[in-house]
Amino acid sequence: MELTNYSKNVVLLVLLIVFPFSIDAKSKSPCDFPAVFNFGDSNSDTGGLSAAFGQAGPPAGETYFGAPAGRYCDGRLVIDFIAESLGIPHLSAFLDALGSNFSHGANFATAGSTIRPQNTTLHQSGFSPISLNVQSYEFNDFLHRSQIIRNKGDVFSKLMPKEKHFSEGLYTFDIGQNDLTAGYFNNMSTDQVRAYVPDVIDQFKTVIKGIYSRGGRYFWIHNTGPVGCLPYVLDRLLITAGQVDKAGCASPFNEVAQYFNAKLKEAVIQLRKDLPLAALTYVDVYSVKYELIYRANKHGFEHPLQACCGHGGKYNFNINHGCGSKIKVKGKEIILGKSCKNPSERINWDGVHFTEAANKWVFEQIVNVPTQIVGNCNFAAIFNFGDSNSDTGGLSAAFGQAPYPNGETSFHAPAGRFSDGRLLIDFIAEGLDLPYLSAFLDSIGSNFNHGANFATAGSTIRPQNTTMGQSGYSPISLDVQGVQFSDFHTRSQIIRQKGNIYGQLLPKEEDFSQALYTFDIGQNDLTAGYKLNMSTDQVKAYVPDLLFQLSNVIKKVYAKGGRSFWIHNTGPVGCLPYVMDRFMITAAQVDKYGCANPFNEVSKYFNLLLKKTVVQLRKELPLAAFTYVDVYSVKYSLIGHAKKLGFENPFLACCGHGGKYNYNRFIKCGSKKVVNRKEIVIATSCKDPSVRVSWDGTHFTEAANKWIFDQIVNGSFSDPPIPLSLACNRVNN
Repeated sequence: MELTNYSKNVVLLVLLIVFPFSIDAKSKSPCDFPAVFNFGDSNSDTGGLSAAFGQAGPPAGETYFGAPAGRYCDGRLVIDFIAESLGIPHLSAFLDALGSNFSHGANFATAGSTIRPQNTTLHQSGFSPISLNVQSYEFNDFLHRSQIIRNKGDVFSKLMPKEKHFSEGLYTFDIGQNDLTAGYFNNMSTDQVRAYVPDVIDQFKTVIKGIYSRGGRYFWIHNTGPVGCLPYVLDRLLITAGQVDKAGCASPFNEVAQYFNAKLKEAVIQLRKDLPLAALTYVDVYSVKYELIYRANKHGFEHPLQACCGHGGKYNFNINHGCGSKIKVKGKEIILGKSCKNPSERINWDGVHFTEAANKWVFEQIVNVPTQIVGNCNFAAIFNFGDSNSDTGGLSAAFGQAPYPNGETSFHAPAGRFSDGRLLIDFIAEGLDLPYLSAFLDSIGSNFNHGANFATAGSTIRPQNTTMGQSGYSPISLDVQGVQFSDFHTRSQIIRQKGNIYGQLLPKEEDFSQALYTFDIGQNDLTAGYKLNMSTDQVKAYVPDLLFQLSNVIKKVYAKGGRSFWIHNTGPVGCLPYVMDRFMITAAQVDKYGCANPFNEVSKYFNLLLKKTVVQLRKELPLAAFTYVDVYSVKYSLIGHAKKLGFENPFLACCGHGGKYNYNRFIKCGSKKVVNRKEIVIATSCKDPSVRVSWDGTHFTEAANKWIFDQIVNGSFSDPPIPLSLACNRVNN
């Protein structure tokens, strides 16, 4: 399969993500970055604020540098470890005119910086006047003037970067924390802080686009950490006992940080589309830092919420007597804010920033070195497990064909699919240059040489206690599909050995370990509860069991040799006509796009636990490569922006009969009735399925499936962000 230009850039992005830095500082990164240009706040300031407004005094710098070194830390920051891992010197601060060497990049970060400019002075609020837009102005000036100065020759050529370094360099960003606390320090409510986050993100995007226009191509973007776990926040802002979480952190502030991060991730996804030549890596620093704080003892640290360097109070932090502060006693100046005995055992340095030891631990987690990078995977086969979203004929073979007009667009006749044409799994097969998958249950004309499809329409993860006639749910639940796969795995090799035609119709033994295993199931498990009149809380209560059963099936497939797993989360069920038509929904429960919130919230809860399950499976099955694909976000975006994307009313079924949504569960797509002794189709297809999102009130049209596939194939909505063609590559969790 030949990659498009955009896909090629995403492949490069993947290499950045999974193999960005070498562990040995002397070795080269595969990308061989000649320079790093950093933008940020005190978490990555290597001397900017100190140069402009006075040096961070001792004991700052004591651990590694033996003296103050412009960093608000006892030693190195994450940006220092990034530079070391790339084999380049620590970055000089752009504002530091003394002894700076910019031949390998520059650091525009200053302590106290925010993304959007503040309306207060540094003295009033502690926030730097060097906001992100100013840092970008500095970068533009540096890019231009550095080349003029470099052309003077002599020593200047050794101290300035080459022109090509600007297009080959890595651009790192770690900023946003101060934007959140700024609101709280101005006595804003959590809702007020959240309200301005979109504007903060817009300003961030503007800066990225500006750098891109100047030639920047490789972006490494940290999200913001759990601000509710920092002593300076815990000490300064009012927090009730009920707002303290299991780690001792303040939940409201962490939730705002997570909201910021969600919007930042959305922005990065959009930037990947807007800037097609760029590789953008979103780095989840929040999760890493929270893990360190929550399980400090396990990771060799102590007192995670207590500052190493400070004075007094519950957190050894005092806003009036910070790290290194001095007082006069009997005419003699003494240090009041002293360092602890062993900073290497502490997480927090001064109530705001991390110690060198903590920064090193954080860096080692985000480096994310892969256990294998083998390039394109050349999958020999696909084995699919799922429900009607990926059923290519299983239910039709066992219980009767999906009637016309199903299949009309691509196959011009019923083809076992509940759609007018191709499904996501069909586009996945095409994308891997493999034939469409034959349904395991279909004995007529099937070719399993390149895999098999065990999905059946109506399937659930866990078996239902109702018949298909009672509920519409298939008896071929996921555990049964797992049994079918196991049987297929064994019997296909026995039959294949008979030779002749069987050798051409069944997969080779080695194909099972070289195949892609795709999963798209769970939607029916959620609606099953509602059909039994369960409440949302009752449905959510059984979700953990669903994921436990899904995990068991995956482990059994792994035991049979499966190594590459491509797992879709579930879509926004609250946006499906059959859900909105059947269940009671109040006006207040309808969201901005017209979907039913309660059902979508359950979908998101399922997806949250599914993602955690995938993370756990990566640990338990170390030889496997797992790709979690966020189909929910893609489908929700399609529904929410249907007209913009060339589609019509996303809630109106193309094939159906009557009602608000052209959907009637008693007269489904293709239903017939006898009129004057003549059988006619009353649930017919719309004139142009290519402009519709919903096919029959439950499933998507081929056009919608194609659009969804185009979004997920390059890895933009995957964790890790790996394209389909690279899904055999394993990444350490």
